[in-house]
Amino acid sequence: MVPSSLLPIGSALTQPGADMLSRLINLSGRQRMLSQRLTLFIVLAGQGQADAVQTAEEVLQQLAASQRRLTEGGDGYPGLFSEHLRLVFDGPTQARQRTQAFVGLAEQILRSLRQGVPLEPAVQAGLVESASSVLSLFNLVTQAFEQEAQTLARSHEQQRDQLGATVRTLAHDARQLLYDTRSASRASPSENWQELAGRMEALTDEMDRLARAVTLLG
Repeated sequence: MVPSSLLPIGSALTQPGADMLSRLINLSGRQRMLSQRLTLFIVLAGQGQADAVQTAEEVLQQLAASQRRLTEGGDGYPGLFSEHLRLVFDGPTQARQRTQAFVGLAEQILRSLRQGVPLEPAVQAGLVESASSVLSLFNLVTQAFEQEAQTLARSHEQQRDQLGATVRTLAHDARQLLYDTRSASRASPSENWQELAGRMEALTDEMDRLARAVTLLG
């Protein structure tokens, strides 16, 4: 069992692992593509292209669902699990609020298009400007998740190094005890001493093997 002192702060009890962080990075990166795709199909719908409204609505649903997974969790996603992420989404940049505003604007425009209201140039310009703004936000969010992954990797590396040092120390102490045991067995020979010495030698060999294995971990 790994000593509690070797567990990283905000350990696996609360912080997602590398696989989940990779999924979060991909999900936030995908938001950039979805926001641009949504804007494109709304513009095409405003120009009268067939099925563009339906496609835009489908993309909007994907973008909104992904945003909920990033911010609120669900479907196996952890939500905003660190203060750093909460600051990115709800701090001065207001990534959550500005993304919701973009989603709300897109929903409003699509409702109007469904009702036959033409897409006015000023409305289209506002949508494009909002899309450009959230694109930079999604870049920032993706970078934030990448930083979380880097922090986790550094924590794992530190934990690995500490564990390796602990195993090496234990192996050294065990070998010293083995030496003392052999010295005592020579002074007072018995089968029990010899058996104990053999078991301790096997234990120290296993500790050395574990220390080498920990060192090789990437």
